[in-house]
Amino acid sequence: MVHPQTEDYWGNVNPVGPRSVYDEAKRFAEALTVAYHNTYGLDIRIARIFNTYGPRMRLNDGRVVPTLISQALSGEPLTVFGDGSHTRSFCYVSDEVDGIVRLYRSRCTEPVNIGGPSEITVLEFAETIRRLTNTGSEIVFRPLPIDDPLMRQPDISKARRLLDWEPKVSLEQGLAKTIEYYRTKAQ
Repeated sequence: MVHPQTEDYWGNVNPVGPRSVYDEAKRFAEALTVAYHNTYGLDIRIARIFNTYGPRMRLNDGRVVPTLISQALSGEPLTVFGDGSHTRSFCYVSDEVDGIVRLYRSRCTEPVNIGGPSEITVLEFAETIRRLTNTGSEIVFRPLPIDDPLMRQPDISKARRLLDWEPKVSLEQGLAKTIEYYRTKAQ
């Protein structure tokens, strides 16, 4: 495994595992896009997105941000899979959109990572949610799903160089906005 993940890393995924449709669909979409570019001269852009979050996410979509916020705001235990040492990187939605727009306006036809370069363990993330929501919820641990990536962190050197882009909203700022959105929706 390459860490952090660069655009030239081809990935190492199980093509028949429980996540295979998700993992392989992303790879297929890029392959198909490049095939159309090479065959028909189609003008393309390929953004590799890493864990975008922000207001208006569905609370029940199964991703870590809305799940932990929902659990914290309702006083339920916060669910962490595995021992919490696996990592994720998060990018607030306004930064993600800015990166995608900059990529769209560029002439780059190669994949470009658009995501937050700061890595945090899922346990640290759950503790941050607990602190920002001021909840007394305990953290409970469940078995790590099969084939769940242990480390996810984009190398955004190419985006910095080609697009003059990097995220501006800190994790704490973005989470505060996201939590506030869900607090107003719960009333």
